[in-house]
Amino acid sequence: MILIAGMIGLVTLGLFFATLFLVVKSKDEDGKFQMAGLIVPLLILIVGGGATLGVAVGYPKYLIWQQEQEGAAELAKAEQNRQIAIQEAKAKEESAKSLANAEVIRAEGVAKANKIIGDSLQNNDAYIHYLWIEALKESRDQVIYIPTEAGIPVTESARFWKNSQANQMAADK
Repeated sequence: MILIAGMIGLVTLGLFFATLFLVVKSKDEDGKFQMAGLIVPLLILIVGGGATLGVAVGYPKYLIWQQEQEGAAELAKAEQNRQIAIQEAKAKEESAKSLANAEVIRAEGVAKANKIIGDSLQNNDAYIHYLWIEALKESRDQVIYIPTEAGIPVTESARFWKNSQANQMAADK
């Protein structure tokens, strides 16, 4: 930046001296140069000097200000991202609470239904036997173990043993 400011300064000085030379060279009839002609070289000197100082001093200050603004923008963005993350976390928390409440309500409904069914089946052996017979009708080609009076199912180990013996004899032939 100092190089650019120096170039502007040199151009300004060159223009100043060139116009000053032209003013001094152009004399009126008396052989004197006019004072009003000095306005243009002075304006060139003032504008050029201001531009040189502006570039040499102002531009570095502008860069500092620009970096401050970029830092402030990054800070604001980081704060906004933090707020977004907080809001997303709160939304997830509320969602989890709602799902948990829904699960509790569902479980309470299942518990009430089980109680109603359980209460209706107590001392209602005829209905239970009816449901059992209906279930037997729908189960074809399945082995069903029916409990005896003691509640112990009759095993079919003897039938399976006989079938395995018959299969062995057939394989041996």
